Amino acid sequence: MNTWLKLTTLGVFLSPLAVVVTLFAKAQAQPESATGPITTPNVKLNIQSTAGTCPESVGLWWLTLPYEGGAEHTVIADTRPFSNTTKLVSSNKQVVEYVASLNDKYASCVGQTQNKEYTFYNVQFKNKQAYFRVDLRKIQANAKEITYKTVAASRPYVRWAIAD
Repeated sequence: MNTWLKLTTLGVFLSPLAVVVTLFAKAQAQPESATGPITTPNVKLNIQSTAGTCPESVGLWWLTLPYEGGAEHTVIADTRPFSNTTKLVSSNKQVVEYVASLNDKYASCVGQTQNKEYTFYNVQFKNKQAYFRVDLRKIQANAKEITYKTVAASRPYVRWAIAD
């Protein structure tokens, strides 16, 4: 009986401790989700330079809102590191193009982005300008369309949708 009492008492103390340790270990193993706004671009397009001084890459903020049968995409090109002004120069339902005057540091740049995964996003550097283009013709889908385009905070801003 004495042994039984000792084991029961020991179990009363160790059981809650085991539960706490288990919960703590599980809490530590869970990945933390990002909190707050996205303040830096989440996609990087590397630049293949052929002449002059070029930036290493162009960043994109690319957000996707999926819905049944498709998704709405918003992309903002971070042109501010190499330009202070951007203009929308041409657009239709499949293609939109912006031009940004290069700042003095990158005015000699000749090159373009090289990305095999996101060929529908392209930046080309030439003649003291950077040309940002979204070309949905390069996407194999039944329905795709540029739904909104503007310049926001001196950056190209494009919203486009795709559906089955």
